[in-house]
Amino acid sequence: MNKKILIFSFVLVFSILLTGCNFPGQAEPTTQVDMLNTAAAQTIQAQQTIIAQTSQPNEPWATATSLPVITQEGVTPEATTAIPTFTAQPTATSVPVNTATPTPYVECNVAGFVSETIPDGTDFDPGESFTKTWTLKNTGSCTWNQDYDVVFYDGYAMNAPAAKQLTTGTVAPGQSITISLDLKAPLAAGRHRGDFKLRNANGVLFGIGSDHKTFWVQIDVEGTLYDFAKNYCASGAVWSSGAGTLPCPGSSGDSRGWVFRIDNPRLENLVVDDEPGLQVQPQMVNNGWIKGVYPKITVTEGVYFKAIVGCYGGTKCDVNFKLNYKVDGGTEKTLATWHEIQDGKFNKVSVDLSSLAGEDVQFILFLQANGNADNDKALWFAPRIEP
Repeated sequence: MNKKILIFSFVLVFSILLTGCNFPGQAEPTTQVDMLNTAAAQTIQAQQTIIAQTSQPNEPWATATSLPVITQEGVTPEATTAIPTFTAQPTATSVPVNTATPTPYVECNVAGFVSETIPDGTDFDPGESFTKTWTLKNTGSCTWNQDYDVVFYDGYAMNAPAAKQLTTGTVAPGQSITISLDLKAPLAAGRHRGDFKLRNANGVLFGIGSDHKTFWVQIDVEGTLYDFAKNYCASGAVWSSGAGTLPCPGSSGDSRGWVFRIDNPRLENLVVDDEPGLQVQPQMVNNGWIKGVYPKITVTEGVYFKAIVGCYGGTKCDVNFKLNYKVDGGTEKTLATWHEIQDGKFNKVSVDLSSLAGEDVQFILFLQANGNADNDKALWFAPRIEP
């Protein structure tokens, strides 16, 4: 037992001695200054780690806060790296670009409707005269001058000229002008319309609005649809015989034949009437003839040709009356024929025109002598078309 204690004590003393000795090559002991520097460096590293964890890469607006540097007298702190501050960039804003508004195109010649007289559907008697007026505005970019015209375009001209000078002055863009035409109602009953346009100095037609519509007159004709005695010398009516075209009115005694109106004619029974009639004489040759071709009219439903035919007064005539016609300028045809001689009686005739309803027809009053025509004065008394 004592021997063991002795050995243990010896080993313990020897260990203490080894510890206290300074053997060559052994690491120098850590000084107090070294320990302080190490602690400071570890503190800075720890703070930087915390900052790095707080400011993530996807949050650029996060700003690192500078930490105080722990210093100790006689000790130089390690240099620290400044942490950059992330600043949010402003959002780019589009700068408006000034764009000039294009000037709209304005057509050179175009008109606008302002007003009119004689409203559509106004009633007139056959052949009645009237004046139609329109007020139009220059809505184009060109000035109208004395080289511009009003022209008939379509339908019934109603005695209007083919063209009429628009103005003797100028009509600047934005100004208005009044246009008046002296017209005459057609002789045929029914609704009639005439369309007009304007024409520039180069002969180009133009009208109302961008699609250049017409301006028009539209009337209704009532009463007798057509009066042949009243219109025997009207525009478009032509009288002729085998000798050629005859004057209208004609003159009694003309060997070529003649026609004129008598307001108070004498009928074959020698009665004088107060309704007009036409005295006609064929060309004074054997089987001579005379005829009057009238302007085209549109035949309506339910109308008739009516007249009294016969020798004029006590004349010893021997003639054939014929009511002929042409449709749209076609072949001349006969609707009815009446043979008349002097017998002291008159013949009242009526011809149904239903077969011609809706057609544009030229009626023809035809008279032919049976043999010698020297004394074949005859009478179309009150020839007319009516219901």
